Amino acid sequence: MSKSRLTLALLGLFATGTAFAMPPTGPMAPPPPGCHVVMRHRFFHHPMIPMVLPLAEMRSYSLHLSDQQVSTLAVWHNRHMRVAVPLMKRLHNDRRALHKALLQGDRQETMRDVTRLDRDRARLLDLEVAQVRIVRKTLSADQWQKLVHMVHRMPPMRFMMMHR
Repeated sequence: MSKSRLTLALLGLFATGTAFAMPPTGPMAPPPPGCHVVMRHRFFHHPMIPMVLPLAEMRSYSLHLSDQQVSTLAVWHNRHMRVAVPLMKRLHNDRRALHKALLQGDRQETMRDVTRLDRDRARLLDLEVAQVRIVRKTLSADQWQKLVHMVHRMPPMRFMMMHR
């Protein structure tokens, strides 16, 4: 009997210790008043435009893409990234400049920054629409339907993480 009591006591201590060591499972508490949390936007793309090009490249085997189709998508992706990456960096810099101009109260600089930001956003939006069009043009109707089905089945966070 003493062995079972000792075992039970040790088991109770172990279970209690691990319960206290576990991280909380509930939602995080909001920051205290006066604390400003910086929100960083990872994704500059429009949330309504599906990024089907990376998904088509990742799932080329299950979509049964030919070598010609894979090559077409890869070439377009490389050309697209040469334009899109500097554009996203410029968007980031434009946002910083707008922030600075708004805080300094310079109206002319603010208007120039807003105009440049709108122009760059429109250009990035055009590139994102073009990537959907090139994928749709490259894939057959059956392959496109499979890809659309994959997009709908993919959880939103996984789809967003795919663009890192």
